[in-house]
Amino acid sequence: MGFVFYDTETTGTDKFFDQILQFAAIKTDEELNELDRFEIRCRLLPQTVMSPGAMLVTGVTIEQATNPNLPSHYGMIRAIRDKLLEWSPSIFVGYNSLAFDEELMRQAQYQTLHNPYLTQQGGNTRADAMILTKAVAQFEPDCFVIPENDKGRPVFKLDRVAPANGFDHSRAHDAMADVEAVIHLCKMAANGASAEWSNFIRFSQKSTVEAFLLDSEALLLTEFFGFGGHKHYPIIRIGVDSQQATKHLCYDLSHDPDDFRRMSDAALGACFANKPKPLRKVKSNAAPTLRSLDDAPDWCLGDLSESEIADRAANVLGDGAFIERLLAVYEETKAVYDPSEHVEQQIYGGFPTPPDNQLMERFHTTPWNQRHLLVSQFVDQKYGFLAARVIYAEHPDLLPDALRAEVRAHINSRVLFDGECDWGTVPKAIAECNEKLPFAKGEQAEMLARYRSHLISLSI
Repeated sequence: MGFVFYDTETTGTDKFFDQILQFAAIKTDEELNELDRFEIRCRLLPQTVMSPGAMLVTGVTIEQATNPNLPSHYGMIRAIRDKLLEWSPSIFVGYNSLAFDEELMRQAQYQTLHNPYLTQQGGNTRADAMILTKAVAQFEPDCFVIPENDKGRPVFKLDRVAPANGFDHSRAHDAMADVEAVIHLCKMAANGASAEWSNFIRFSQKSTVEAFLLDSEALLLTEFFGFGGHKHYPIIRIGVDSQQATKHLCYDLSHDPDDFRRMSDAALGACFANKPKPLRKVKSNAAPTLRSLDDAPDWCLGDLSESEIADRAANVLGDGAFIERLLAVYEETKAVYDPSEHVEQQIYGGFPTPPDNQLMERFHTTPWNQRHLLVSQFVDQKYGFLAARVIYAEHPDLLPDALRAEVRAHINSRVLFDGECDWGTVPKAIAECNEKLPFAKGEQAEMLARYRSHLISLSI
């Protein structure tokens, strides 16, 4: 199975409310030879306000983002899906994609009434080249040159790592240039860090991760956080989250199980929210970094020997009552979140019913002048609202007057909101322009000034 390397450039960094402006991807074979490439841009959605900071990073001006000759957001997502389905099944790879690009892609598909899990279904799998880069830096450090910041800490940002390893990244933050940079790093890993490259491919497969976890042997889990942090955990799987079958619960063997056995349920529950945490959560569909203890360097194990870890694993697995208690307290102390009032944040509120799935399929094939008739037919009205918002962005004149006014009011209340909120607004963007303009020079200053004028015209 080959690869699809992809990248997005967006209006900002919020995974629920920002949108993709540029998408680029390259399809390769298993040896990373390019087979095909695809690139597309779109214009701003009516409900999206671009962050001035994102504008400076991507170089996308307000004139480009509102260019009427560009495809609409809906048209872009339809074209992306057609291409990715043509390239499936593949291993989908980005750089920091599991934490960001993947979420933006899910949102884009969800908000346009598509199944958001394209990269995890139909034989597709996913992995993250930034995690690969960090793993190589840890376990096969001679492969990459990792730059450092002024405090001597490693920097894993793509626009720093790629040039440090011989890639001309003068067009950094262009989606296609970033895709090419990621392929360059993956070729280096495949040739110079074969064990990590093999694990990277191996654990992109959910079934392989689950088989490895279920083997009843102690393993080493490496977790990466931020753009430079990491920690190693010897673990043994003891169960699964009752609501998420892909979230496996593993006892952290760096802790003596007797310390937790002696705790009351209240004290044990407090550990799940603070420290020491008895369990680590491993998502089998999120390409975790795993290895057997035999393949783990001694320095990863802290003060414990491999035999001591194996003894602790046997101790935990041999005490069914202790495992049941750990799992029960975990379930009792899980955070419970109230449903969001915002449709974007309702993406994980359950799968659509079969009738709603069928309506979504009909929506994409129904003539535009009849699509509004489907809005009220959705069982879950969040999909009806999303359908109305898509029609409004494409052909507002085709919505009935009352529905058009409802969507327009929603959009105006969103973009003109003058208060604390998670999404981009006109007042926030104007304030950010005012903050950045005194320090901007040349073309960037001109971009900000023109954008500020555009924003002011929206607020009048």
